[in-house]
Amino acid sequence: MIRRLPGWSWLLFAALAAWPSWLWAARRLGDGSDDPLGIIALAALGLLLWRDRSSLRAQPRLRWLGVAALLLIVGALFQSILPPLLRGLLSVLALLLVILSLRAPGQPWLAWLGLGVLSLPLLSSLQFFVGYPLRVVTAEVSAWLLRLGSWTVERQGSSLLVDGQWVMVDAPCSGIQMAWVGYFTACSLAAWQRLPDRSLLRRLPLVGLLVLGGNILRNTLLVWGESGASGFPGWAHEAIGLLVFVGVCGMIFRVIGRRAFVPPPAVEATGPGTSARFAGSLLGALLLAMLWPFLSPATTASEAARVAHEWPVQFEGRALRPLALSPVEQRFAADFPGQLGRFTDGQRSIVLRQVLRPTRKLHPAEDCFRALGYRIEQTQLRQRVGAQGLQRCFVVTSEGLRLQVCDYIEDAAGQSFSDTSAWYWSALSGQSAGPWQAVTVANPLL
Repeated sequence: MIRRLPGWSWLLFAALAAWPSWLWAARRLGDGSDDPLGIIALAALGLLLWRDRSSLRAQPRLRWLGVAALLLIVGALFQSILPPLLRGLLSVLALLLVILSLRAPGQPWLAWLGLGVLSLPLLSSLQFFVGYPLRVVTAEVSAWLLRLGSWTVERQGSSLLVDGQWVMVDAPCSGIQMAWVGYFTACSLAAWQRLPDRSLLRRLPLVGLLVLGGNILRNTLLVWGESGASGFPGWAHEAIGLLVFVGVCGMIFRVIGRRAFVPPPAVEATGPGTSARFAGSLLGALLLAMLWPFLSPATTASEAARVAHEWPVQFEGRALRPLALSPVEQRFAADFPGQLGRFTDGQRSIVLRQVLRPTRKLHPAEDCFRALGYRIEQTQLRQRVGAQGLQRCFVVTSEGLRLQVCDYIEDAAGQSFSDTSAWYWSALSGQSAGPWQAVTVANPLL
């Protein structure tokens, strides 16, 4: 009976076995910390699978099905060790291997793999880990280009000082979103046209160069407009970004090229059967992966990071009074690898976060407010009050409430960072020594 299970049922079992990854992805997409672009990639995979439904094998190939089950078992057994994004990647790869076991032999699979990776909520992680290096490269090349004119341009980190005016090269300027759309366009087109894997592999680096070049051009034009020297109207900012974006996607279409539609070879409905013993073992492995999250003990944040810490009694010359954490802050503190305190100086609300090591869980204040439903606007860099360094300031609004929020990260030597990704790389490379304290100041606006 087991050996006669229809091929699509193995895909269903594999998807059910990876349910913790899908639950994590849904929560991450729903909390506002990541852009929901992965849903588009998931829809593209569904469309491709529906297109090829008539050519799927009645029985899966054992080799790929066995590897998929192994990946799901590894993800389940090591769920307390592996980061959620890596577990999600294992789950996506397992599902794609099940699909590969059902597809006709010799069919391209690299574009499908690319769409599977892009379906994960990975934009915020990419912004954190590689966003700052990309912004530094973009800012440096933009500075070279702007110096060709009559402007005096200096770069400090990922920000530019243009004729004495600070201009931020912020997260949208890193090109992460443009890269996502660029590679999504390339993978979708290649998968639909069944472009051979070798041809796609040769063209992907050129896709990356087009995205990088387009992002540098867009950033240079926008910095020129933000500096006030161009006289650009307000709507020109979005128009320039859109035009460059469309131009890059058009060139990617040319790079991937047109390929005649070739239907897959016909596949017999019957094929090499799956032995009952092996099929039963695979089904048992998938059931174990599905149930293991319920059987394994729950994990909590490491207590090793929760060392005794004495909070300051003054901030910027004003006495601090501790406040109780809100329910949202309490849930956040339960999984935060450090100390978190909330205070007031009589006028402002001040949140202090202290960490002892570089960590992905030290999120920018903008992400926290955005996840709570606030609208972010008027983001800019400002000099810190009574200290060297810059801080990131913005205005948040929600249901008539307006707050001026400024945040920065300060290390043990007093060096400050207005960018969380810049702090992470400085701390990781040893250029900044801990412990580090993230400061977020919220001041009500009338």
